[in-house]
Amino acid sequence: MTIRSLRTGGKALVFLAIVLIIIITLHIANVEPVPLPRWRGERLHTGSPLKALSDIASDAPPCQSLAGTDGIVVVMRTGATEIKHKLPVHFNTTFACYPDTLIFSDYAEDFDGHQVYDALEDVNEGVKQSNMDFEHYRRIQRLGREGLDDDELHGESWESGAVGKNENPGWRLDKWKFLPMIVRTLELRPEARWYVFVEPDSYVVWSNMVQWLHTQDPEKASYYGSEVQIGQDIFAHGGSAFVMSRPAMTLGAEVYQNNRNEWHERTANHWAGDCILGTALKMAGVPLTWSWPMFQGGMPTEMNWAEKKADKRLWCTPALSYHHFEASDIRRMWDFEQRHIQALKKSGTRPWYRRKDTVLHHRDVFNDYILPNVTAARSDWTNMSPDAVENSAGMTIEECQAVCEVKSACLQFSMDAVACSTSDQVKLGQPAKDVQSGWNVEGINKWASSLGSCPTKGGWTV
Repeated sequence: MTIRSLRTGGKALVFLAIVLIIIITLHIANVEPVPLPRWRGERLHTGSPLKALSDIASDAPPCQSLAGTDGIVVVMRTGATEIKHKLPVHFNTTFACYPDTLIFSDYAEDFDGHQVYDALEDVNEGVKQSNMDFEHYRRIQRLGREGLDDDELHGESWESGAVGKNENPGWRLDKWKFLPMIVRTLELRPEARWYVFVEPDSYVVWSNMVQWLHTQDPEKASYYGSEVQIGQDIFAHGGSAFVMSRPAMTLGAEVYQNNRNEWHERTANHWAGDCILGTALKMAGVPLTWSWPMFQGGMPTEMNWAEKKADKRLWCTPALSYHHFEASDIRRMWDFEQRHIQALKKSGTRPWYRRKDTVLHHRDVFNDYILPNVTAARSDWTNMSPDAVENSAGMTIEECQAVCEVKSACLQFSMDAVACSTSDQVKLGQPAKDVQSGWNVEGINKWASSLGSCPTKGGWTV
């Protein structure tokens, strides 16, 4: 054997030794390739749907590690009167998670570098000129968004009544957007599998939404959301977010396009655009699949955590959406969800992508988001306790607390200039000047424990 062959053989042995060391090290570290989730209704693998860390920038938010988001489009519906106040918070929170986003309004523009489409662009010109709802629209097109008066912006000065904020011209115009928006969305994103529709004050629990959609069949015509009924019409509440598959979108768009005049007349004579959409979908053969309590029309700070309908308990159900968030609420909830996703990678002795309990339930939101903020007392804050105590005007907060303590079911109390009030529900509430609120922390912990028995870890209600 020559010296050259000995050297070659030695190099080969060294190479084999290095390979063996790497294989043993990886085995010890339990590092495995992450199986990617698959579409067509197949369920996710039993672990968290997260991408390999090497695919994620070091400074990216944790939500960008979620795998399997391709084919999902988030469609944001807003308006010129609210966009400046409500949309910017999403640009560095929720929009950083969504793989693809479309923004529709009643005025086309480039807003902070984001393309905003006019949802009403293709509505018949005769309708725009003759219907009083479009007076506001015509004014925006003529003056631009910056030409609106201060009292027209933000929309908070209009109270919601039995038929919504009917005195708000931007609100009345909003009902016309739903059906044209479906058509335009299909034109812009014809190959998407799922379409998630939101409003600026909606919050989608994105880590759950991605996992849940992987349990559904995108080839089936499906329409999901929190059910609402007006007369005989059942539809998904728009503010709670709702979801449609591409086949459902196509069928709904066809019904509208085949007889636009009829649907314009229906819209003119109604006050709820989400109801008009639900009616069109039902006529197309796509009735709503009831999805409460996963989709919620309220805020976690104001919810009835013990709520249930038939065999569905809010407490035991995964959270897909909330509503009526201010910009600060969006930020706080987004930060909370990012910590949840980050924890999936770090907790437990097994690799994060092999964990089974990756779903954020409403009970988790209560225990980890609400409960840590429940304290003995808080000033300039209302927890919305509804049960006023007779002859309690002028009580101190300590006396009000004593009233609560003698009631076996009382979980919280508040004191304002009018009365002491108590409640057997738990609500965190919101700021309110000259109101003091407190909670029976020990009682709340016992109450929460009594709700904690749930039959399954997943609990998807569809």
